[in-house]
Amino acid sequence: MTTASTGRRRRAPAFDLSAYQSEAQAFTAELGEARAVAATTGTASVAPIYAAHASLFSRDAVEALDRLAAEDKKDAGQAAALRGFASEGFTESRVADLSDRITAAEMTAVILWRGERIGYRLAPQRIAEISERSERNALDASYREAVEAINPLRIERFEGLRAARAELGHDDPFAMNEAARGIGSGDVLSQMQRFLVESETTYFAALRRFLAEIDIEQGDASIADLWHVLRGRGWDAWFIGRRLQSVVGGTFGELGLHLGSQPGLSLDLDGGAPGEAAAVGVRVPGDVRIVLGQSGGYGDYLRLLRALGQGMSLAAASADAPAAYRIGGDDSVDIGYGWVFESLMLEPDWLQTELGMGRDELVPWLDFAGFVQLHQVRRTIAGVLYEQRLHGPGGADLQRAYYAGTMSLLTGVRHPESSYLADAPDHLAGIRRFRGWCFGSSLADWLRQQHGSTWWRSDAAGQELRQGWGRARALNAAALVAHLGYDQLDWRPVLRQIRTRLIGEMSGYGGPNITTRAGTRKV
Repeated sequence: MTTASTGRRRRAPAFDLSAYQSEAQAFTAELGEARAVAATTGTASVAPIYAAHASLFSRDAVEALDRLAAEDKKDAGQAAALRGFASEGFTESRVADLSDRITAAEMTAVILWRGERIGYRLAPQRIAEISERSERNALDASYREAVEAINPLRIERFEGLRAARAELGHDDPFAMNEAARGIGSGDVLSQMQRFLVESETTYFAALRRFLAEIDIEQGDASIADLWHVLRGRGWDAWFIGRRLQSVVGGTFGELGLHLGSQPGLSLDLDGGAPGEAAAVGVRVPGDVRIVLGQSGGYGDYLRLLRALGQGMSLAAASADAPAAYRIGGDDSVDIGYGWVFESLMLEPDWLQTELGMGRDELVPWLDFAGFVQLHQVRRTIAGVLYEQRLHGPGGADLQRAYYAGTMSLLTGVRHPESSYLADAPDHLAGIRRFRGWCFGSSLADWLRQQHGSTWWRSDAAGQELRQGWGRARALNAAALVAHLGYDQLDWRPVLRQIRTRLIGEMSGYGGPNITTRAGTRKV
């Protein structure tokens, strides 16, 4: 910078990390409020919020945080925790208007079906409810037409994100993830590949078993058919909506974590879109909102347990923790806490005592719930592997083919090409989910070792969880498992937790007809 009178270059003002964190808190409060509104109404406008806080996401701010994080100073850790926030915010700010337009399009799109108007976002749930196969696939075909109608906006946003990453010097989100969050893709992808290989026989045996129950062969199944299987309507009698809050609240209460007395934590169990749940940190701590849209059945219980695990970790963060660790850092940690609690749905003692499930129902339920969880992990991994191709060379035709091929191959059911962008989460969220699940499974193992197989009844376990939550995200997922005494984030506890619940695995047999693409094998 040069002054007009002297011609001398004037030094730019030093980066003020404290001021940056203060404004970042104001931004996250506004954005959190908008997301809380979106969770209940489905509409949100984020572009004005990004515009009002543009200085947070300038290239100068991103570079200043990079420099500070690399220095051997006391603030380096806080700067490192904020690099992902700043870099991803930089790219999001460039496409915020498109994000709003896509949200609006999804909220207003309607599918006309048999004289009925079905909202775009409600269509997948409605498809899953249909028992008659031809009707189910016909509604799904209409839904895919609506997906295609919105795709031009998604393409424009995709290209906008690509251009924004290039401004920061990154070729793809994998490179940006490593630079901004310190998460190298090589090790994570290697762990994902191992999980796929070691779970293949188990998964495809279970998939064939559940498809056979609705008279469909695996090679003939569509994603709509699998949605119907995963809906699990036959289990609704055990997961009654009017008992939801008392059952879940009682579980947290046994840990000494009484939901009604948690400062800054609020629950809205009828406010969200059906089938969706969110833990929204408006102000962390001080204002954390759990929003659930009930759709009936086990899914409501699973989603509420997950959201509360994530939300409690935010609400119990110490107000004395630097803002960087409350609004930035590794959100895999929160995902891991959510996994710990949603996995209670696979605990026989919890099911028997909290739901009254009898032994005759227990074994088939665990088989089904194990399959649901295994599909969730494999589908997430498939999405990350697809994103390697999505962000590589090639145009839309190739991207669409990669999506349909990768997702169909690894989940065992046909995926239509139309969802190749709608189904790709931003900023490699799949990698963070997988890391969170690895942390959560290791944490659950540790809790069992310390407090017994029914750790969720231990007040001491609740105190230890609260102590961990108090640190906010000062430690990332890898550091936390090391703190628990494990060598590294590891996929094996995730698969072990699931395999022990599947019928074929519990009996020591891989299930009927276990020959797969990889040949006949036992994991």
